[in-house]
Amino acid sequence: MEWYFCSCYLNIENNEISLIRDRLGVKPLYFYEDDDVILFASEAKVVLSYLSSFTLNYKALNQFIWFGNTTGNQTVVNRLIKIDPGTITKINLNNFSSTSLKYWNYDQVEKTKLDEKQIIEEIKDKLNNAVKRQLMSDVPLGVLISGGVDSSGLVAMAAQNTHGRLDTYSVDYDYNVGGVSELKNAAKVASMYDTNHHELRVTTNDAEDIFSKLVFQYDEPFADPASIPLYQLSKVCSNDKRVILQGDGGDELFAGYSRYNVLGSYHIWKLASNLYPLLFFDNRKQERLKRLNFILSQKSDYDIISNYLTVETPYKNPIRVFSRDVQNELLKTKWNSDYEELIKPLGNISKLDKLLIADFKILLTNKYLEKVDKATMLCSIESRVPYLDNDLVDFALSIPSELKIKGNEKKYLLKKALNDLVPNEILYGKKRGFDVPYREWLRKDLYGFFKQNIKESNLSFFDKESVLNILDIHKDKKADYGDLLWKVLVLSNWLSFYSNKIFNE
Repeated sequence: MEWYFCSCYLNIENNEISLIRDRLGVKPLYFYEDDDVILFASEAKVVLSYLSSFTLNYKALNQFIWFGNTTGNQTVVNRLIKIDPGTITKINLNNFSSTSLKYWNYDQVEKTKLDEKQIIEEIKDKLNNAVKRQLMSDVPLGVLISGGVDSSGLVAMAAQNTHGRLDTYSVDYDYNVGGVSELKNAAKVASMYDTNHHELRVTTNDAEDIFSKLVFQYDEPFADPASIPLYQLSKVCSNDKRVILQGDGGDELFAGYSRYNVLGSYHIWKLASNLYPLLFFDNRKQERLKRLNFILSQKSDYDIISNYLTVETPYKNPIRVFSRDVQNELLKTKWNSDYEELIKPLGNISKLDKLLIADFKILLTNKYLEKVDKATMLCSIESRVPYLDNDLVDFALSIPSELKIKGNEKKYLLKKALNDLVPNEILYGKKRGFDVPYREWLRKDLYGFFKQNIKESNLSFFDKESVLNILDIHKDKKADYGDLLWKVLVLSNWLSFYSNKIFNE
C-alpha cells in the first residue's frame, strides 16, 4: 500500500542515515547543514528553535514577495532547505557529508498510446483504486466535499467502497457574504450517496489571533489567506475525525484552471488582449486585460508562466515595500529563477504543456500541499489526497495535454470519467467558491493590527513610510493592494517571531 511519507532510515552497516521525501512533496522535510551541525525535521520551527542565530536568504524572500511562498527547495533562512520531492538525501556518519539523489521524476513517464475511451475508463479505475486504498484507517475518517468536481468524485468513489455510511463534511463561513454557497451542491451529492453528512458553519471574530497562530505554524512566510478557513474547518472536523480525504491535485493533473484555456489558445488571447483599451470602459476589466497583455507579450515561456502565476507585475514592483538596503539585496537575485530552471530545458513543447508541468512541480508542492498539510496538522488531522496516488499520477502524466482540454472544456477527461457518478450541474456548472475577505480585513479588522506591526518592527527591513502609505491608499479604496499588504503582514509577523535570532551579515 502506498502512503505519503517522509522517512528516516539508519543503515548500521554503512553508518549512514537516509532521509526520504515522498514523490510529490505532500509532506515537508527540512534539512540544515553548516560546518558544525546537520539538522533535519518535518517542521522548520524545530530547526530554528535549535539555532542560536541565522541569516536571511534574499533569493527566497524575493520569491515570497512575488508569489506569497517560496517556489523551490530554498527557504528564507540560509542553509535551511526543503529536500526536493522524490529525493533521498544520505548523511555519512563517518565524515558527516551529505549527498542527494532523485528516485522519481515526472519525466520518467511515457505518453500513453490508449485512445480517448480507454483513457477515460483507466482514469475511473485508477481513481477508484486510489480511494479504496486511502480509505484504510485505524481512526475515524471522513471526506471533505466542497460541491465541486474533484471532491464530489471522491465522495462517489468512497461511498461505493465503504461498509456502512460514509461521513462527509461541507462548510460555509460567516464572511462568505454575497458569495455563492456550495452547500447545496455538496448536499445533493451527499444525498445521492446517502452519506452521514455534516454541514459546518464557521464564524470568526478572532482573525488576528488565528493569523498569528498560522504565521508561526507555517514555519516560513506563507501568504495564502485560504489557510485561515482551512484551519477553521480542520479544527471543527477534529472533534470527531482524525483522517480526512480531500481533492487537491485534480486541477493540476487534469487541467482545471482557466489559465490552461488561455495558454492553450495563446495566439487568440494575445490578439484579444492587445485590444484592451477598446474592449472595456470598466477600469478593473481594462486593468486585467492590460496585465494579461503584458504577460502574453513576454519573450520567454518561463517569463509568461511565472508572470501569470503571480498577482504582481514588474511595472508595480512589489519590492518597493522594503528598505533601500533590502531592495539592493533582492535585486541581486531573480524572483522567477525556479521557473526558468524548470521550463527552459523543456525545449519545443507547447506553452500549455509547460504550464501543466510548472503547476505540478512548483505550485502544487510549494503552495497547495503546503497549505493543507500545515493547517490540518495543527489540528492533529491527517489529510489524504487520492488524486495524488502514485498509479493515478503516473497515468495522468502520460496523457497528452490536448486531450485534457477539449472544446474549451476544462478537466474534460476527468469529467467524462465521473459522468455517471456526479450530477451534470456539478460536472459542467460554473466553478464556485468564495474569497476570504482579507482585503476588507486590512481596511477594517486588521488595519490597526497592521499599522502596529509595521511601526513596532525593530528591524530596518521595510520602508515603513511607503508601506503605511500603501495601506492608507488601500483603506480608502483608491487602489487594491490587498495581496501585497497581506504578504507584508505575514512577513512582518514572521520576522518578529525570530527577530532575536536574525543576524545581518
